[in-house]
Amino acid sequence: MPNKKKTTTKKVIKKTTKNKIKKKVEIKKNSHAKKKQLVKKIAKKKVAKNILKKVVKKIVTPKAPKIKKVIVPQDFKPGENIVYPTHGVGRILTIEKFQYDLVEEQLYVIQFFQDKLTIRVPFAKAKLIGLRNITSKPSMTRTLSVLKQKPKIKKAMWSRRAQEYDQKINSGDIKLLSEVVRDLFRKDDQTEQSYSERQMFQVAFERYTREFAISSSLKFEEASTKILEILNKR
Repeated sequence: MPNKKKTTTKKVIKKTTKNKIKKKVEIKKNSHAKKKQLVKKIAKKKVAKNILKKVVKKIVTPKAPKIKKVIVPQDFKPGENIVYPTHGVGRILTIEKFQYDLVEEQLYVIQFFQDKLTIRVPFAKAKLIGLRNITSKPSMTRTLSVLKQKPKIKKAMWSRRAQEYDQKINSGDIKLLSEVVRDLFRKDDQTEQSYSERQMFQVAFERYTREFAISSSLKFEEASTKILEILNKR
């Protein structure tokens, strides 16, 4: 009987040791599998991060559009008198900045004496329009000799002559303007003019007189009297 007990206890010990070894192996296997899973998860996270970085790089946030500034030299100063061909004598009130379609440029704000009008002219268009300084005193004095001449009236129809006069008035050329004043002026004892002739003369006379007044440092009334005296004497 004692021999049987010993054999049974040996068998029990072997089984328990085998079970312990199996458990240890299983634990090792499980831990190894868990480690593998963790490594895979970490690798997946790294791959996902790299993909995100690439995507973020590709998705570039749009930059704010740059405003293009049109840089043109300033030819006139605020307070300066100028001549605009189609409006006559005016004054630069101020200079403003104007922005449109991502373009920024500077403008002359001009007020006209004759039309009582205020307009804005971009620096870039000033020369194209024909904006110019007031005629100098020596040049202006030379135009007075044109006024002293006899009128040169063509025998064409008034509509055609009116068109030519209108072009001269709006040309911005002081000499051409003086020619219109000379040709359309009528003394009191001369033949009466039509309404359109008188209107055209008035526009030409006022534009010419205003420029003459500024050039000669005279008041408008003084300049007007002087020019009418010259016209009446011829």
